[in-house]
Amino acid sequence: MANVSKVSLDDQDGLNDAYHEIRHLKDTLFILREELESQEFMRNSAVQKAVQHSADEIQQLKNTATSLRDELESLRYEKDAAVQQAVQRSADEIQQ
Repeated sequence: MANVSKVSLDDQDGLNDAYHEIRHLKDTLFILREELESQEFMRNSAVQKAVQHSADEIQQLKNTATSLRDELESLRYEKDAAVQQAVQRSADEIQQ
């Protein structure tokens, strides 16, 4: 009978050890899952920030291109007006 009790206590210790190991593994799994989700969130945030930065830079470049185009058109208009005035002055001088 003593052997039966001893086996039973050994079985109980083994079950207890197995339960603690399972609990430890579940806790570890939970921590790793939390860390993975945190890393994924940080990665997604970094991607969104990079995309937003790129969109902002694109908009700034478009605005710069528009400003330069407007300035170029203004310079063309001024040049055409200056040529027109020069032609008119020449014509006026010729007539005099």
